[in-house]
Amino acid sequence: MKLNPNMIKFRRLIFEDLPLMYDWIRNDRFVNRFWAYNKKEPYEKVTQEFSDYIKRVEPTDPYLILYNDTPIGYIQTFNWSDYPVFEKYVDLTNSASLDLFIGEEEYRNKGLGTKILSRFLSQFVFSDESVDRCIINPEVNNSIAIRAYEKVGFQIIKMVPDIPEEPGPVFFMSLDRHNFQG
Repeated sequence: MKLNPNMIKFRRLIFEDLPLMYDWIRNDRFVNRFWAYNKKEPYEKVTQEFSDYIKRVEPTDPYLILYNDTPIGYIQTFNWSDYPVFEKYVDLTNSASLDLFIGEEEYRNKGLGTKILSRFLSQFVFSDESVDRCIINPEVNNSIAIRAYEKVGFQIIKMVPDIPEEPGPVFFMSLDRHNFQG
């Protein structure tokens, strides 16, 4: 299947999307592994985090990734200043972050990851003039995601072996606004 990157769009997550999020997180082994949920956790526990984002109780902006208006994944962004506990690992001044997954298997490994990242960085992360760089922290074993991040311009700045509530060691990766080619 040849995919057209121009068909990628984003839509803010709504409550009606929660069953789909639950299905991706609970039933897809790849998504579940890197989003650190126990496969046996109930619907309410898995979806609480995303409900809080939708209600703006938590300072994270959640979006569905759409391909030709079909939901294929999830992406979110936040400002690191809202999570100051992470400052002890790297300098996060004027930084945002993002996390994503492609939940529909037939859309994986088709080159969409870098297109999704570039478009989202342009439309959301770097559209905020106060953001000088985007810093992400993928698990070191998530080589597919790390390669996609590197293709967009992210560089590893530090490996941290243990962060509370993360499944394993992570790389902090950074992309400065002036180095972004999106």
